[in-house]
Order: sequence, then structure tokens, then C-alpha cells
Amino acid sequence: MRIIFLSLLVFVVSAGGASAKYSFCNKSSYALSASIGYVDGDRLATRGWWRLRPGQCKVVLTEQAKPGRYFVYAEAIPGHKGPLRTWSGDTALCVENTGFFNLRNQDVCRDDPLRQRKFFNVEVTEAAGGAWQTDFTEASTYTVYSAEVAGVQRLLTDIGDDAGNIDGAMGRETQRALANFRRKKGLSDGYTIDDDIIDALIEEANAREAKLGFFYCNKTNNPVWSAIAEPLDDADYRAKGWWKLEPGDCSKILKGALDKDHYYVYGLIEDPTAERTLTGGNKSFCVNTIMFTSETDLSCGDQELDEAKFRRFEIGGVESATFDFLPEMFAEPAPAAPNP
Repeated sequence: MRIIFLSLLVFVVSAGGASAKYSFCNKSSYALSASIGYVDGDRLATRGWWRLRPGQCKVVLTEQAKPGRYFVYAEAIPGHKGPLRTWSGDTALCVENTGFFNLRNQDVCRDDPLRQRKFFNVEVTEAAGGAWQTDFTEASTYTVYSAEVAGVQRLLTDIGDDAGNIDGAMGRETQRALANFRRKKGLSDGYTIDDDIIDALIEEANAREAKLGFFYCNKTNNPVWSAIAEPLDDADYRAKGWWKLEPGDCSKILKGALDKDHYYVYGLIEDPTAERTLTGGNKSFCVNTIMFTSETDLSCGDQELDEAKFRRFEIGGVESATFDFLPEMFAEPAPAAPNP
């Protein structure tokens, strides 16, 4: 699931007084979830998620945008095909993974990388007059209207309908696919684009994606830190981790329909008495103590990483698979040495 950083544009909107605010504008072909970080008194706060339809602009902070540094992050909805697209940077800040959140304590995710996102920096200037807008864009330059059309084209493609090229132009193929989808949903005839049709497309794309992918489930009584290695070709693999799974939790590790017949899995039980690793490992991959991605075309030493034995998991030709971490799969703690 390679994270892609797409081009972004940040610019000032001339405004002042009562209209001062911070806005996001989605000029991409993706439906987005966006978040902002800012200084709130003596703390650094984060707030999100705002759903941004393609072509939609939204006020996210109604108070005056003060000169100084803000932090912004956005990611595409899971229903879009392909690797996760993000608009990101280098500053790790805390978020909640679902629902709207407003966090004023950045320590809450210090030990949980799944609740961290890499925000990019935005410098608001005095010349802004208290109002600032951040645009999320792609290599293709879209207006607000053409981004909306391109977003509908992408969503139709995500659910398996042929809408032609994703180019922001309302051609005949797009009109035909959109009219068919409207009829399927019992909406009025034609190919009108409105919020209801975009929301219905987002809902269907997310529902389709929810059934696909590779999942981990923790069926032990302790937290499990997990990693995975996926085949790239006949000889090479990419390993990555860590995902923390609380007892009883399940998490999607790879999105989209699976197209390999096997994967390699790895886990560590968080046990205060000793480190307990997943047994049955038969192939070595490179790992690190923090979040990592490594490939087998370089040695672990060249990547300054450690080595661990991963366990092969056959899935056949299915598009979705789940690996359950069970208590008996982990090595028992070594007995304590007797006191002399």
C-alpha cells in the first residue's frame, strides 16, 4: 500500500474581519477525508475529519487564521481503487481513525502509530488578512467544476462502471454511465451531478472495498504488533509493519482485491513477561522497531534493519482473506532463571 504524495497548492484568499476563516478546497478527482493541526493556546491541537467531495470547498476553522504555522493532511476514501492516496508531509500528529475528532493532547498516540498521520506545513502570512485556503490538487489541473466531473468518473470506475477517461470532461461515456447509475438508484433520469449522486457513489465504492483486502484479527488476550510481506513478483517481496491489534480487534492490512496466492505474516505479543513471537516462520524479512517498509532486493544490513522469520499463509485465488492470530501460535515465554 504505497503512499503517494500528490502535488498541492496553498494560496491566500483576500478577506478580513468577520469573514476571516480557514478553508479547504478539493480540486482533485478523489473524495477526501481531511484534517488540520494548529496552535491552540499553549497546545498543538488537531481536528478532523471533514469529508470533501470532489470539487467541494469547506470552511474548517471559523476563527481568524492567525499568521504562523498550520498543519494539513488529507487522504482519499478507502473506496478508491489502487494504493492509498495522501496529501501529506513530515510532521506526525495524532488523529482518531474514525468519526469527527478534536484532540488537544498529542501524547495520546505516542505509542500507537495507527493513530498518527504525517501532516504538511502551511505558513499563514500577515497579508492573508485572517483568511486562508488550502487546495488539494493533482498533476492534472482541475477547476472546481471539472474536479467534480472527474470525481464522478473515478467513482463510477471504482464500482466497475465504464465512464471513459478520468479527465473532468462530461463526454458521452460519462453521461451514459451516470444515467445508468441514477436509474439503478431510483433517482431522476439524466446525468445531472449533485451531492446526492456523489454521496451514493461514495457509499457504494466504500461498501465494495470493505469486502476486499487482507485482514488481521487478534484472537489472543494480549495486544499484538503485526507485520506482513507481500509478493511483488516471483522472487521479490515487500515487508511492512507495524499494526497494533488490541484483543478482539480486526484491521485491514492491504486494501483492494488480492491477486497473489500467498503472503507472509508476522506478529509479536505484547507480554510484560517476555517477547513472544509468532511461531512457524520459514522465511526471513527485514523489520525495524518502528514503522517500516522494506524490500528484498537489499540485505537487512544495507537497510540498517533487523531480521525476523515470517510465516507463509496460503490463500489460493480469493480476493479477500483473513489471518487470525491465536494464542497457541506464539512462543511461550522462557522460564525465568533461578536466583542463586
